[in-house]
Amino acid sequence: MFTLLATLAAVICTASPAAAADGKQLATDASGPSDSPAWHCTYGSANARACFAPHGEWFRISDEWEDGYPVVIEWRFFDDEVSPIGAIVRQGTIWNTAGSAAGWRYVNKSFPENQPGVTLKTVVFRACSGNYPSNAIFGNTCSEWVSIGA
Repeated sequence: MFTLLATLAAVICTASPAAAADGKQLATDASGPSDSPAWHCTYGSANARACFAPHGEWFRISDEWEDGYPVVIEWRFFDDEVSPIGAIVRQGTIWNTAGSAAGWRYVNKSFPENQPGVTLKTVVFRACSGNYPSNAIFGNTCSEWVSIGA
């Protein structure tokens, strides 16, 4: 019994914090990275604006429409080293429920880096409105998907 508990504790303690943060997250940080990273942003949605900075793996999201609905980043991570057939390796949502007057909300993630000529890591994301309690994304409010090398 002791061996089983020790093994379980070792597994829990070595779990990746980034993997634990995949799935549904709430963006509550009003400030982001201290440097000025190069942001790649969404387009095509009047409801929300989302950006990703590959250096540091930061996401930010802003509610652009005062309609009472929260906004969300839907993101996916691809790693050809783990899945050479292009399957999604990690995915999740990042919600901003603070409203349009609150401005940007930030979340820092952790993805493996590209190794030029060896591996390709890609993040794709879009911005939408939705229903936070039910995790429902309103597809007709979404921006175009943006694809960036991690």
